[in-house]
Amino acid sequence: MQQSAGETSQNTKELAIFQVGEMPCGLDTAWVQEIIKNTQITKVHLAPDYVRGVINLRGEIATVIDLRKKFSLEPFEDDGKTKIVVVRHSSENIGILVDQVRDVVWADGKNITPPPSNINGVTGIFFEGIFKMERELVAILNIEELLKTD
Repeated sequence: MQQSAGETSQNTKELAIFQVGEMPCGLDTAWVQEIIKNTQITKVHLAPDYVRGVINLRGEIATVIDLRKKFSLEPFEDDGKTKIVVVRHSSENIGILVDQVRDVVWADGKNITPPPSNINGVTGIFFEGIFKMERELVAILNIEELLKTD
């Protein structure tokens, strides 16, 4: 559902929509610094298994989180569509590895409902809501919960 320039709503959010396995996910674009192609990721020893490694982002080191691992999904095969969504959190850049970036949409708050206790087997704590689009449901990421360290 696209919003025209004349329409504004207090509860409207701009969401970046991407794919993680079979699950469409969304993230408020206010969090997104940039989206880059999957680049050379350097492994980090003794990191949690969902930490894919680190990348050099114009001289700054950014940790890369593999959402498939974080959600206990099957590992992905890099088909050239994978992207890293870079977010700024606690004064550092964090990369979130996703299968594919799809779109940016306006989400009206009346089409967003609280998340269930789990979505496709992934605990609902990682999501702040479900956005009902015309043809599918999009799980909106709770970036604070997602990036908490174990």
